[in-house]
Amino acid sequence: MVSKTQAIDEHVGELLSGYIDGELTQQQRQRVEIHCGNCGDCESELNALRALRRDVSNSRLSEYGEDVWREKMDDRTVKATRSIGWLLFLGAVLICGGVGIYEFVFDSSMGTFEKTMIGAVYGGLALLFFSVLRQRLIERKTDKYKDVEI
Repeated sequence: MVSKTQAIDEHVGELLSGYIDGELTQQQRQRVEIHCGNCGDCESELNALRALRRDVSNSRLSEYGEDVWREKMDDRTVKATRSIGWLLFLGAVLICGGVGIYEFVFDSSMGTFEKTMIGAVYGGLALLFFSVLRQRLIERKTDKYKDVEI
């Protein structure tokens, strides 16, 4: 037959991670401390978890610092390819949009009501886009935090 303290002690292993992270109640912390004082296996597991946490917190994900990463992300090649990509994308959108508008205006199979409704939807979207674009351009000129780096 298993005593109550043995049943409680069996579950201390599940609490070790919470103990290290400081997420346990005072009663649970005391239970872990008492149990680890009497159980070498749990104490060595607790020490291993502490060492793992220390190693992870001291590790670096890269040999480069944050400033070097910023410079690498904004080098000449990245800027050139980004610019070319935007030009190709916008050119394709303008050409497709022009063909679509031409077909929309000169397509005789669509009635006037349908053309008016579709025109209203796209006209509303265009007005919303230009209002947001205008706000962003004004904000860009007057933003006092634009040069702040985090």
